[in-house]
Amino acid sequence: MFLTRLDVHGIRNISSASLSPTDGINIFYGENGSGKSSILEAIYLLGRGRTFRSRYTSTLINHQAKKCTVFGAANCTKQAVPYTVGVSRDVSGSFQFKIDGQRATASSLLAEAMPLLLMNSESFLLIEGGPAGRRRFLDWGVFHVEQQFKAVWAQFQRSLQQRNKLLRHDKISQKELITWDHSFVGLSVQLTQMRKDYFKLIEPVFYELIEKLTSVKGLSLSFQQGWDEDRSLDSLLAENFERDVRRQTTNAGPHRADLKILVDGRAAGNVLSRGQIKSLVAALIVGQGQMLRTSRDKQCIYLFDDLVSELDQNYLLRLLKVLVGVKAQVFITGTDYVPLVNVLENERIEDFAVFHVKQGTVNSLNELALKGEAQ
Repeated sequence: MFLTRLDVHGIRNISSASLSPTDGINIFYGENGSGKSSILEAIYLLGRGRTFRSRYTSTLINHQAKKCTVFGAANCTKQAVPYTVGVSRDVSGSFQFKIDGQRATASSLLAEAMPLLLMNSESFLLIEGGPAGRRRFLDWGVFHVEQQFKAVWAQFQRSLQQRNKLLRHDKISQKELITWDHSFVGLSVQLTQMRKDYFKLIEPVFYELIEKLTSVKGLSLSFQQGWDEDRSLDSLLAENFERDVRRQTTNAGPHRADLKILVDGRAAGNVLSRGQIKSLVAALIVGQGQMLRTSRDKQCIYLFDDLVSELDQNYLLRLLKVLVGVKAQVFITGTDYVPLVNVLENERIEDFAVFHVKQGTVNSLNELALKGEAQ
């Protein structure tokens, strides 16, 4: 899908902005604090119902406004008639989501209507951080590919919470817990199988893009389900009963799953440079989008915040060529548009647009203006 129109009101220092993105590469440049990342935040709000900068969505509302609103019109490859997505949040915390004018009750419906992938400074945690971020990353793909995932995942979370609650009871017996474990194990097996099936599909896509977009050698990816694969989960839970009671938490299950990323057997975050990590993260993110396109014939939107930093021209060339090749809509921010435009023009890639962001105001630059700015 492609955003054909974006209206933003009350997002940080952007009081009001309207723009018509191109279907290809959209570049937003300006000084730090100008509001260029807020454009990405607005698009992210449309697809996720929340901000990527803070746990509290209210923080993105302009301090002079009582609410923020983002409206987008989009075209889908399977749908000739454009559809709309709208999100409104106010300072009290209340929200309103609408898809084609109809109220949506959950942010997951926004994610289905407008799938998007973000790469920003926190994306380094995909390599350097703990397993929780990698689980969320993997589950994004499973959510979009496996229709039953959302329901099974929600049921598993409730079952896990209930089990942990019981473990905090002083007098819980192993026999009493076994009654609850039957449901927990069943949901764990379902959830894990969905993750395994998805990883099997996307693993070759990851390796292909890693080879195309990075200089990293000796890299390996593996999915770890969260408990010993040679053991049944129910027997392991029974064996770990005393430890689980002592720690008051469940120590084995899908909530402990991980996507291991190693270089020559060592954690990638301990081996690679910042530039290599950034190129690797981009390869993984683009791989997720390509799998969505292959499995569901559905295109996602890519958001890249401050893409140019820590990357050389050769890497930019390879990444932009891949994105253009899959006909993806891309939104990129940076303090300077020239490095990106040089790459695009040298490759005779014409489907791009440049927007200048200054003090919360967004202006589109046409070809003549671009030449004037460059001089």
